[in-house]
Amino acid sequence: MSGRSRSMDRRVGQGVYGYPIEIQALFFMSLRCALLLLKPEAEGNKDIMERIVTRLHALSYHMRTYFWLDFQQLNVIYRFKTEEYSHTAVNKFNVIPESIPDWLFDFMPSRGGYFVGNVSPARMDFRWFALGNCVAILASLATPEQAGAIMDLIEERWEDLIGEMPLKICYPAIEGHEWQNVTGCDPKNTRWSYHNGGSWPGNKC
Repeated sequence: MSGRSRSMDRRVGQGVYGYPIEIQALFFMSLRCALLLLKPEAEGNKDIMERIVTRLHALSYHMRTYFWLDFQQLNVIYRFKTEEYSHTAVNKFNVIPESIPDWLFDFMPSRGGYFVGNVSPARMDFRWFALGNCVAILASLATPEQAGAIMDLIEERWEDLIGEMPLKICYPAIEGHEWQNVTGCDPKNTRWSYHNGGSWPGNKC
C-alpha cells in the first residue's frame, strides 16, 4: 500500500463514535464528495474508494440508528433497561432513561424528528442542533423519511426554533449549573448568545 493510501486509510478508517452531529454530518458529506472527485482508474484510488464506501455505510447506519430521535424512539429510550452488555442488548450505549431532560417531552411533537447532538456511553445530548440536521439533509445522511421529519419538526416548533429571528443554532440554551460546568462561566456563551442557542446571522436574507 502506498503512503498516500495509508494516510487516506487512517482518515477514512477512524471510528464513527463520540463525535457530535455536525462533525458526523460534515464528515459524511466530505466522504461523498471524495468519492465523486476520485478517478477510479487512477493508481490506488480503487482501494481508497472501497474504503470510503465501507465507511459511508457504517456511518450512515450508526447515525440513522443511534442518533435519530422521534416520538416513537423517545418512548423506546424511556423504557430502556440499563446495564445491558451482550451483543443482543437493545440499549447499546447504556443510556439511563432518567437522563432524558424534562423539556424534551414538551418539545418532541408526534409528527417530526431530528438527530440528537451526540451519543456517548450512558448519555445522550438531546439538544437540537440546526447545522448538523441541515447538513444531514443536504448530504443525504438522513433518509428521505428522516429529512421530511426534520422539516416537520421545524414547522411544528417554529416559535421555539425560529420565532422572530433567523434559525437558532441550537435548542434549548443551557443555563444555571449546567452552563457553568460546560462553558466555565464564559460570558461569551451566556443564555441565548451565539454559541448557546443564538441565531444564525447569515440567515437574514
